[in-house]
This record gives sequence, C-alpha cells and structure tokens, in this order.
Amino acid sequence: MTSTIARTAYFTAALVLALALAGCATANLALPVNQPQTAAAPNEQPTLAVEGDVVALSFSGGGARAAAFSLGVLQGLREMPRAGGGTLLDRVALVSGVSGGSITAAYFGQHGAAGVDRFRAAYLDKDWESDLHLSLASPLNWARAYDGALNERDRLGDWLDKEIFTGATLGDLWRPGHARTWINATDLYTGVPFAFVPAYFDALCSDHASVRVADAVAASMSVPVYFRPTVLASYADRCTKPLPAWVAKAQSDRQASELLRVTARAFAEYRDPARVRYVHLIDGGVADNFGLSNLILMRRAATTPFGPFTPRDAVRVRRLTFLVVNAEQGRDETWPLTPTGPDGPETLRTAMDNAVNVSKQRAYDAFRDMIAIWERDVRGYRCALPKAQAARLSAGLKNWNCRDVRFAVDMISFTDLPAPQGKTLAAVPTRVSLPPGTIDALIEGGKQAVKTNPAAQALRR
Repeated sequence: MTSTIARTAYFTAALVLALALAGCATANLALPVNQPQTAAAPNEQPTLAVEGDVVALSFSGGGARAAAFSLGVLQGLREMPRAGGGTLLDRVALVSGVSGGSITAAYFGQHGAAGVDRFRAAYLDKDWESDLHLSLASPLNWARAYDGALNERDRLGDWLDKEIFTGATLGDLWRPGHARTWINATDLYTGVPFAFVPAYFDALCSDHASVRVADAVAASMSVPVYFRPTVLASYADRCTKPLPAWVAKAQSDRQASELLRVTARAFAEYRDPARVRYVHLIDGGVADNFGLSNLILMRRAATTPFGPFTPRDAVRVRRLTFLVVNAEQGRDETWPLTPTGPDGPETLRTAMDNAVNVSKQRAYDAFRDMIAIWERDVRGYRCALPKAQAARLSAGLKNWNCRDVRFAVDMISFTDLPAPQGKTLAAVPTRVSLPPGTIDALIEGGKQAVKTNPAAQALRR
C-alpha cells in the first residue's frame, strides 16, 4: 500500500510539474504570425499572366513521402521537352500544396526551377524527427498534449524558417515570374479550408506579404495534438476595406454551393470581434488533402465568366492542364480477412483515414466538374468578344481561334506505377523524415508517373 501511495504521489507531482512547465513553455509561442494591413500597402491581387499551354500542380499531404514524390514530378516535368522549345516545367504557372506537399510547393514557388536540384538537401536529407516530441510515454508529453500540442511553433515553424525557407515571406512567393503558390490549411473553428492567399488576408484585414513562408507551411502541416495550431489575428477594428460582394450574396443565396456559403460565413465572422479574434489553423488535409477546395472557391466567387483569370489570360490561354499529385498511403490490413474485424485502435484510425479520403475525393470530383464548366465559360466569353477587342487581347498569337481552348484535370499517384513499385511506395509511412534510399525511390516514382501521364504527354504535342 505504501509503495502504491508513493507511486501515486510521484505520478501526481510529476504531472503537476509537467503541466506547470508546459504552461511556461507555451505562453509565448501561441502568438499571431500576421500583421495588420495598412491603407498604404494593400494586399496585391495577383494575376497568373498565362499564355498558350499552362500547367498547374497540386501536391497532396503525406509528410516526407509526399514531399519526395512531388519533387520527382517536378524533376520529371523538367525532363519532358515541349514543342516550341523548353520543358513542361517552364509552363508551371500555379502550384498548390497541403501538409508535406506544401513544403515542396512553397520551395518551388520561392526558387522556381533553380530550386528543384536544391530541395532535397534543404529538406529531405535532414533528419529532424529526433528533435520532435512524438512519444506519449512521458508525463511531460501528456501535459503538452493536454495543453494543446506536443510541439510548439519553435519546433516546426522556426525550424522550417531556419533550415529551408531562410526568412522568405509570402510576398517573395508572389513576385512576377514565379508560379503562384497556394499553401492550404484548415480553420479549426469553422472547419473551412484556409489558403494563404491575399483574399483570405483581406477578410482578416491583415497583410499577406509579410507572413513567413515557414509559418504558412507549418500551419498546413500542423497535425492536431502533435503540433500546435498556427494563429492568425483578425484586425477587424482597423479595417477600411469592405468584404467583397460575393460574401453577402452567398450567405443569402440558398442555391449557392455549400462551400461558398460556409466560407462566406467564416469571412463574415472574421470581421466580427464578438465571434472571432483569432484564427487557429491546423493541417490542410483535415478539410481537403488535395488542396483543391480553395481553388474551387475562388472560381465560384468570381463575378465574370473567366475569373479568376483576367480578360487577357482568358484570351491568351490555350491549354490549362491541372495535375493533382496524390501521395496517399495505401492500405494493407489483415482484419478484412477475419469475421471479428478491426480492434479499437484500428477502427479509430481507419475511420479517421476514411473521413480524410472522402473529403478529398469529393473535392477532386467537384474540381473536375468546375474545370469543365470554366472551360465552357471561357470559350463563350472569347467567342462573344467584339472583333477589335479580341484582336487587341490576342495580339501576337498566330492563328488564334476563339474556340481553341481546352482545360484538363488528371491525377498522378502510386497506382500509375507498376504494381510492386507502386505498392512499396504506398506503404511508406507518413513521417517528417525518411531514409535516403526511400527518398530515392519516391523521387524516381514521381518522375516515372508524370512521364507516363496522358495529360502531361498531351502537352508535349
């Protein structure tokens, strides 16, 4: 009995101490990573400035597995020459990323083609998993988990900034000549996808360009409990710019898409200090592990048949090919072979996986439908233009035809590879660091998959 009491007293003391230490450690780390917007420096509303054949990419979540597979796709595009000179990598105008895929997307957005050969050394070859709190065996980690997360911003955002992005801000990603980069997270309170793009920061009355790239990526990677949510402040009390008209319209339009309606409500709450003062962002894969929902939203919020393209973009684009790079982990369970089925932890894990998979599958289907309608609307706009305006916007293009515009969507995944190879790569665990040999295999798999992809092949002709 005495030993039991002693053990209980020791455990209680350890837990109290752990809670106290965790509280001290986290007090200064849950600070907002954004600054207020000023009238003198409004958020730039970017354009793609597309022309001819255009490639857009979306990199799914999946830790270092996704980052390495996405890097292979970039390398494969660089090795694919296109008619008229250059490579398919030269035609990438937009890249979207979630969680592990957001690291590759952001690095490419920051450095362009020159960063493709440097990314592996910058991230993939570094083993920083040992610096993270991942085990729930110690009382201090119990306290961290109870307090909100095993790892604070200094173990994720600050590491990403020091080791990979070296002080870069979102303004550095959105410079002319760089692929437009969308980093996707999830608003924990509203459940809506959140993109680190100017429109969302306008809703917060916040400056977009000054946010560190590392903090955007950290938000996209913040798996609940393992990493503390990234915090953004709403500066509604300093706002001088009203919300766009689509926000009020979507809230009252019962026929509008539900994605548009819930995002409009979230934007309105960002402007209401009685409802939201801080936005807490977690892993983008919770809402959409393909990072497509925010792109769907921007199209549905557009007030023109070509938006978010500009009139010039709509006239000068010929082919828009959107490749979704899916690095999801495969399943190889034995419980479907037994009548008893899964145990408790297996049931919980599978149910959570299914929730993520269903949301991204629906987003992919909705995205394909949206792209088909967008193509139709752009074609209709082009062919309805007065001849003089069409001639001015298409100046310099040979044999321009208003009907000659095609948008396509396709997916690149481990299932595109030969069965043994694809199954092996799909079995790679979701971790922030992987062995060099596994990284080699994932990069090679990405290169092979994109080179055999029909939509990518069509761009070479």
